[in-house]
Amino acid sequence: MTKSQIVLVIILLTFHSAYSQTKEISGDTLNWFKTNKIFQRNLKLKDFEKSTDEFDFRFSYYGQVIEITKDGSDINSYVTNYTYHNKRANGYKTDTLSNKVILSPEKAKSVYNIITNSGILKLPSDNKIKNWQQGADGITYIVEYADKKNYSLKTYWEPSDQDSIPEALIMLSFIKKISEAFNLDEMYTSFKNGLPRNGCYNSGGMSTTCYISNSYELGYSSATKMPFGFYASYKASYIGKTQVNSAIALQYNFKNDKFYHLNFALYKWNILSKDSQFSDFIAYNYQDRKIDIENPNNEFKNHQIKYGLNLKNNFSIGAGVDYLLNGDEKIGTHLYASKYFPKLYISTIFTSSVFNDQINYKAQIFKSFYLNQHFFIRSVALGLAYENFMHYKDLSFNFQLSF
Repeated sequence: MTKSQIVLVIILLTFHSAYSQTKEISGDTLNWFKTNKIFQRNLKLKDFEKSTDEFDFRFSYYGQVIEITKDGSDINSYVTNYTYHNKRANGYKTDTLSNKVILSPEKAKSVYNIITNSGILKLPSDNKIKNWQQGADGITYIVEYADKKNYSLKTYWEPSDQDSIPEALIMLSFIKKISEAFNLDEMYTSFKNGLPRNGCYNSGGMSTTCYISNSYELGYSSATKMPFGFYASYKASYIGKTQVNSAIALQYNFKNDKFYHLNFALYKWNILSKDSQFSDFIAYNYQDRKIDIENPNNEFKNHQIKYGLNLKNNFSIGAGVDYLLNGDEKIGTHLYASKYFPKLYISTIFTSSVFNDQINYKAQIFKSFYLNQHFFIRSVALGLAYENFMHYKDLSFNFQLSF
C-alpha cells in the first residue's frame, strides 16, 4: 500500500467515526441547548451526544443533577450537587462548587426501572404540551435522554402549577419517586452543610443565601490629648464551618512615654436568642490608661462586662458592671445604647458608668462610606467621640478601613 493510499484510508476512517457518532437531536434545542452545554462543561458532566452507551438519562434542576447510564448489563448512577458561590455579596466572580455521589448498583437498577416505567421518556417538551403555562421564576426541570442514535433535551417549567394536565401529573409522580429513591433533600442538605460559611450562594433560582462576611478593620486613632494611636478589629460569623459570632478589637492611644490609653474588647452575639424581633449579645471591655491629671495616682484600669439586646429599627441597649481600679476599688453600673441609621450609614453609640461619686460617659458617631464592590477595601469610616472620664475630658477622631 502506497503512502497516499494509507493517508486516504485514515481520512475515510476518521470521517466514518465522526459520522457514526452524530446523533439525531430533538426537544427544546432552540432555548436551552447552548445554555445546557455550558452547564455541562461547568460541572464536568458526560456529553450524551458523543456517548456510545445504549441508555443515558439526566434529570437536572436547581442544585442537583441525577444521571443514569446503562451499557449492556452495567447500570451506573450518580448525583451531582452544586451551587454558585460569590465570596462577597454582589461580587463579580462566581465559582461553581459541587460534589458527585456514586450510588450502589442496586440503587442504580432501582432508579433505572423508575425511569423506564414512569412514561417520562415519551413526554414532549413543555412548549409542545397544550395549556402548559410558562413563568418568569420557579423551577424548570431539564430531562436529557440518549441512546446510540438519538439525543433529546426537554424542559418542564413548574409542573405543580399546571392544573392537573396529564403530562404534568406524570412529571410530578416521577419527581416524587426519584426524590424518595435518592433521598435528594437529605443529600443536598448534607452538601450545603459542608460549604464554607461566607459569601453568597445560589443554585440557579431566585433565592440567594448570604452569610455575613468576616471583616478586618484597621485605622488611625487620635485624640486632642493623645494624638497618636491605632485601631484594629476582626469580626467573624463563621471560622471555617464553625459558627462563632464573635469580634475582637484593640485600640491604643499615646502622647509620649508617660501617657497612654489601651482599650481591648471582646464581643459575642446570638447567644440565647435570634429572631426577626431581636437578638442578644455580651461584651467584655478592658481599659488601661495613664492620663495627664493633677491626681498623683493617674493610672486607671477598668473591667467592664455587659449583656444587651439588638432590637427592631437598628436600636440596641445593654447593661452591666464596671469594675474600676485606681489605688482602691470601685464598682459601678455600666450602661450602653446605640442606634444605626441605614439610609445615612451613620452609627451612634453612648456608654456610661455610674459610680457613687462619679459618672463617666462617652458619646460616639461614625459615618461609613461604602466603596465599589470590586475593590478590596469594603468601606471607609470616620468617627468622632467625646469622653468624660474621671473629670478628664477629651475629643478623639478615628479613621478606619474595612476589608
